[in-house]
Amino acid sequence: MSAKAAATAKPVKGKKGKKGKGKKEAAHRPQPNLRLRWVAYNGAAAALGHGVVWSVTGDPWAGADLLGRASVSLVPIGVTGVVAAAAYGGWKAGGLLSGLPGVAGRAVRPALALGGALWGQGSAPLLTAGIDALDGLPIFLAPLLIAAGAGAACWWALEKRCAGWWVGLRFTARVPLATVVLSSALYAPGVLL
Repeated sequence: MSAKAAATAKPVKGKKGKKGKGKKEAAHRPQPNLRLRWVAYNGAAAALGHGVVWSVTGDPWAGADLLGRASVSLVPIGVTGVVAAAAYGGWKAGGLLSGLPGVAGRAVRPALALGGALWGQGSAPLLTAGIDALDGLPIFLAPLLIAAGAGAACWWALEKRCAGWWVGLRFTARVPLATVVLSSALYAPGVLL
């Protein structure tokens, strides 16, 4: 650019159209630490849930006894899960055949769900043989498997469905899941001792 062109050039206007009032520098604002917020949110939910368990049972370590009794019942709990999954699978498979004419179309879903549940009920010997084949490992894994199943059930039943809710209701729905996670960390080692 020549000296004459530079002297006659108009100054660049900012957003507001006034000379020299362009973008202002953004003030440095501290960003919230999302990890600490997550820990505080889940920790408060876990503490609340553990406090409720403690106040109901009167013993802060009551969960270890409950988890120990549930660990002994790993096969019946596993069979219950297989029965529920097989019945659900039968119900969904029956939906594919629900277009059959007449009574068969209406009866196919309940019939396949019942058949799946009855098939799942017969899986107890298979689960028992599988646990025996693992040679003592289920004693260590049983509390964690039970806690994982309970945590998955809490997540599926509550946490997943409340994503768009008001923060107080979301917090209330988080309490069971956070309590299961805290309980598995506190009580699972105590079951093994």
